[in-house]
Amino acid sequence: MALVFALALLGACTTTGQDTAAGGANGQAGTTGTGEASGPQGKKAARAVLYDPEEFIGYGPQRLLPIMGAPDFVRRDGPAQIWQYRAENCVLDLFLYGKNDDSQVRHVELRERVPGVEPVEECFSRLRAARQGKPTS
Repeated sequence: MALVFALALLGACTTTGQDTAAGGANGQAGTTGTGEASGPQGKKAARAVLYDPEEFIGYGPQRLLPIMGAPDFVRRDGPAQIWQYRAENCVLDLFLYGKNDDSQVRHVELRERVPGVEPVEECFSRLRAARQGKPTS
């Protein structure tokens, strides 16, 4: 019973509000509170990056690579390049149109890789956290 009470108290200790995560466009990517939460021993937890399908629209390769790193898979289909970023439970597809470095994201899809295991928004947050600073080559 004491454990249930302690967990209830922990759940009540949340913050509200949003700030912008670095790299987001027009404030779309965000975190709750200060963006960093203290864990049991004062360790900082990773920021939760909220999914916004418009976040990458208009981005070209030079802007995408520092944020997401190199894609896990690239497919060319007619005038489009599809850059795919994979996590264990979800896949982010960015559809770029244009030529080489002048191409820009025109469409974004986030989908389940393993149905029903994890909400895609949570998977996206982990995908973004894992991608920050990943080498582009």
